[in-house]
Amino acid sequence: MLHPLIKAVGFTGSRSGGLALIKAAQARPEPIPVYAEMSSINPVLLFPAALQNRTQALAEGFVASLTLGAGQFCTNPGLVIALKSAALDSFIAATAQRIERSPAQTMLTPGIFRAYASAVNALDENPRATVAAIGQAGSAPNQGQAHVFVSDAVDFLADHNLQSEAFGAASLIVQCASVEEMRQV
Repeated sequence: MLHPLIKAVGFTGSRSGGLALIKAAQARPEPIPVYAEMSSINPVLLFPAALQNRTQALAEGFVASLTLGAGQFCTNPGLVIALKSAALDSFIAATAQRIERSPAQTMLTPGIFRAYASAVNALDENPRATVAAIGQAGSAPNQGQAHVFVSDAVDFLADHNLQSEAFGAASLIVQCASVEEMRQV
């Protein structure tokens, strides 16, 4: 990136990595742009009619997307927002059944695995989040288990720790009491 013939940088990855690249690009004798996609929790909105009519299909698609490549895609659905309802309860139950059958997967690097384990541990220890399901344990190094947590919108909005990315196959389902709460989340 420091070579004078480089005129721009594209990056997908962590916020800290992207910010380090931006800082280096700005410090060059000839600053260059950095086009970065950094650390999003990729919110997914589940609407009542869809949940009511396609619970099983939505749960299947959600878990497939969440666990694809050990959750290490920039499109990983790290946050699910929906209205509290019996249909959402059914979605959570269907999701939990699938997650519990999901095998652990090897993450790209030991550092990514450690960061994932730390983020999942923080969610697990957070009194404002509840574990809905955990995937199967791995037997090899750096294997991440899929995790799904549930929280209420009031708690999510009050606790910035719940709003952090857990890069890997982890997602937080936020249950909202109203459409207004969905908008706030």
